[in-house]
Amino acid sequence: FTRLGWQGIVAVDLLMKKLLETRPYEKEKGRTDRFYQESLKKVCETILKGGNLEEVLQKSIEEFNHIEVDGPGTKPLIGIVGEIFVRLNRFANENVIRKIEQFGGEAWIAPLTEWILYVNTIAKRRSLKKRSFSNLLKVFLTDYYQKKDEHQLERIFRGYLRNFGEPKTKSIFRKAKPYLDSTFEGEAILSVGKTIDFATRGASGIVNIMPFTCMPGTIVSTLLKRYREENNNIPILNMAYDGQEQTNTLTRLEAFMYQAKEFKDRKHKRI
Repeated sequence: FTRLGWQGIVAVDLLMKKLLETRPYEKEKGRTDRFYQESLKKVCETILKGGNLEEVLQKSIEEFNHIEVDGPGTKPLIGIVGEIFVRLNRFANENVIRKIEQFGGEAWIAPLTEWILYVNTIAKRRSLKKRSFSNLLKVFLTDYYQKKDEHQLERIFRGYLRNFGEPKTKSIFRKAKPYLDSTFEGEAILSVGKTIDFATRGASGIVNIMPFTCMPGTIVSTLLKRYREENNNIPILNMAYDGQEQTNTLTRLEAFMYQAKEFKDRKHKRI
């Protein structure tokens, strides 16, 4: 059951990535969303009936590739990091991805798999520290099969995603190291490390999403201020949500997207 659940998470993460890379450039409005919902339904049915998930994803990517697009990859790429639930739940974040697209951007969201693989890494570290070798073996095997399944499903999308692949947890730790040590456990180190990963892979701006008064989110927003100052002033927007729609959200996002477009233009001039 656990393995099947994991495969479903990986599949949805991959479909979401393809959706976000396609929708901002579609010629026929709404077509990408329709294909995504159809693919999502097929994935759920396949998991329920114990069918061939790889076959379903292969057909889904073929359907996505038939969507007519205009200038793919030309819009400012906006990396989205932050608290896992709020960044992935459209209601909780006031549909921030749609708003980024509305103002002329392409969203690139950190996947859910990132957190689960991080938990595995921390569990292995704690088991070693406690010398709990039976638990270490259990976590090691879980991690091994999860990564194996991830790579197997991910392979179907190779060549069809502009931003293919996700960094390993230890790679995120290394990227975050100048700002936060991996012994500081929780979402903060993932947000800092993933921000740097996004920036080095071509993002023109970063949105850090968090619940209102969230301590890890507040720590991240402080550290990202320093990162921005040390890295060509890449635009970074910290968005705190409290469950009530905020009147200034659109204004802040519009100003941020203007900065992201300017940053993208500056990068191209330097090249």
